[in-house]
Amino acid sequence: MWYELPHVRVRHSRGTRAAVTILLAWLTAASAVHAQTPATLDIYWIDVEGGAATLVVTPQRESVLMDAGWPRPDFRDTERIQAAMQDAGISEIDYLLISHFHRDHVGGVPQLAERVPIGHIIDHGNSVEQGDEAGLALWRDYAMVADGRRRTVAPGDKLPLRRIEFSFIAAHRRLVDSPERRAPNRRCGDATAPSIDEGENSHSLGYLLSLGGFQFLNMGDLTPDREYALACPENRLGVVDLWQVPHHGGYGAIRPELAGALEPTVAVVNNGPRKGGAADSLKSVQDTAGVGDVWQSHRALADDSAPHNTDERMTANLTEEEDCEGHWIKATVQADGRSWTMTNGRTGYSRNYQSK
Repeated sequence: MWYELPHVRVRHSRGTRAAVTILLAWLTAASAVHAQTPATLDIYWIDVEGGAATLVVTPQRESVLMDAGWPRPDFRDTERIQAAMQDAGISEIDYLLISHFHRDHVGGVPQLAERVPIGHIIDHGNSVEQGDEAGLALWRDYAMVADGRRRTVAPGDKLPLRRIEFSFIAAHRRLVDSPERRAPNRRCGDATAPSIDEGENSHSLGYLLSLGGFQFLNMGDLTPDREYALACPENRLGVVDLWQVPHHGGYGAIRPELAGALEPTVAVVNNGPRKGGAADSLKSVQDTAGVGDVWQSHRALADDSAPHNTDERMTANLTEEEDCEGHWIKATVQADGRSWTMTNGRTGYSRNYQSK
């Protein structure tokens, strides 16, 4: 007797019956295990040596990459992004966000587009630094890649991701106005408003991502005056679980009135060995009440920064740039958003956290 199976003809015998029974049992068990393992929200801080590249992969494996690192003929930063993508089990980028048009953020876009399929490309609006030759060249290279798939967003706009709320809180110097989140900020009483910055950094995109009770805030390279405006006189953003500090943790970033108001369980400093990770910024994030653990992409190697570095277990890279292997930091958020894990890609060291 013959039994027809899809694309296979199997002769009926006791040995065959046993083999088929075992195979079906194995497939059923494997399917059940897969069904019982909820997909996670994964966030990667990819080391592009003091540039920036943050990859978000949702439980449905939708992908959002903010920034692409430096322009590199050796494709170093593109390959590091691809390595994180491979770890996450994805092969394309659904949304490429450009925080602003500086070389360490947008310069790597042409190389990335050459190697990786990209869906939508999102930015804050036209570059405000086209007046010099370098700024104009960056803008033209970007515009060529983005042509036909570019979208400009404003604060309050959202990405249409499944099960994830992904809202822009800053773009083109404008900030979100969220009355339901506002609370008087007692930390503003003694703070002095910083001077106004009109350059590309101050025009950075910023976004707030939510999954259940978990919230992640990424502020690009927003400047101190924009940080102050988000925090004072009232906190526009509420508290968050995970905060990528602005501007690589340097150049006056990490205003204590904002850091304290956000009360992040974890702050991530996406710095390089000698770019970002400045002494005043590291000291601010380490010393501000309300900020929990600090994770760094690199140990900051400047002499004045050294005393303020975080624990080596929470530092992905320890060397100078030329010796660096480009390890990432990864956050793994459970599908219900109630808990999450931070992992050091260099050592595998992990810490577990509960969402607020």
